[in-house]
Parts: sequence; C-alpha cells; structure tokens
Amino acid sequence: MNISCDILYPCKNAFTILCTLCVSILEGVFFVNKIFNKFNLFLNIYVSVVINVALCIVLPIAAMGMLNAPIFFKGFAIAFPVSTLIVLFIPINRLGDALAGTIGLKPRTVPHTLVSTAVLAFIVGTVMSLIMTGVNAGPFTGIFTPAYFAAWFSAYGWALLSVYVSALIWVWTGLPLTMKLCGPPKA
Repeated sequence: MNISCDILYPCKNAFTILCTLCVSILEGVFFVNKIFNKFNLFLNIYVSVVINVALCIVLPIAAMGMLNAPIFFKGFAIAFPVSTLIVLFIPINRLGDALAGTIGLKPRTVPHTLVSTAVLAFIVGTVMSLIMTGVNAGPFTGIFTPAYFAAWFSAYGWALLSVYVSALIWVWTGLPLTMKLCGPPKA
C-alpha cells in the first residue's frame, strides 16, 4: 500500500507543533534567564494586565449579567497571577508562530499575527474562563458540575472574543512600549 505524502502532511505539521511546544517548555524551565529578564517580564505582565482587565469586565457580565467592584477585583486578584505564570512558562507565542508558519504565513505580517494571537486567545481564554467561572459561579453551582459547565459555556464565546481582541491590542501596543521602556530583548 502506497500512502501519499499529502495525506501525512497534517500529521507531520501537528507533530512539528507538538515538538516545538515541548522544546520551548524545556527551554523555559531549564534556561530561566530567558524568562526572567526585564524585557520578557514587562511584556508578559503587560499582556496579563490587558487580558485580565478585559476578562474581568466581560466574563461576569456575560455569565451573570452583572459586574461590580468586588466581582472585578476578586476575579483580577486570582486571574492575574495565574495568567502571568501561564504566559511566562508556556511558550504560547512560539506555539502560535509555529502554527502560523505551518499554514504558510510569513512572519511579521498581519495574517501571521492574527493566527498566532488566536492560539494565545484559545489557550489563555479557555484556562482563564474556567478559573474565573469557578471563582464567581463555583460557590453557587459547585465546581465541575453540569451547572458549572453551563455557566462557563454560556460565556465562553465572549471570553474568547475579549481575550482575542485584548491580545491583539497587546500585540500592537505592548511590543513597542516594551522596546521603548526596556530596550531590545537580549538574545
């Protein structure tokens, strides 16, 4: 039986993306100086602030139909450190860049940025919306119950959209701001 290379191409691309993710995580864990430098810390804290402000406003309104200061600050106090750790230790940008490159998009172009940012929005939006739903709705629905997942799923689309839009704002403002404040990243 002869299998065409075209049939195996998607599997090869998925394997390449998975390998890129694993190598990037290992680099992040074993080469901590690449993570904890002024440029990277400022850039990742900035993305966490932008995304979490958007999520802490949109998610309670979408899930519960209301927003007040205690809900906002409780959500932010929990979501900010979690998302900061996610963007620091999981190489979401590299994974997004690998996916965009795999489908043939040229780096530093608008389509490449849109696809790469969609990966970030999917990963961060999913994790953060699950956590924030647990924080805000969990006391009433229980965690990982059908009511919890109904509350989460009812707002999931809004969460992904708000993370995607806020991440695009971050992409087009965060890097220039970080370059101005911290200088170019060290290799």
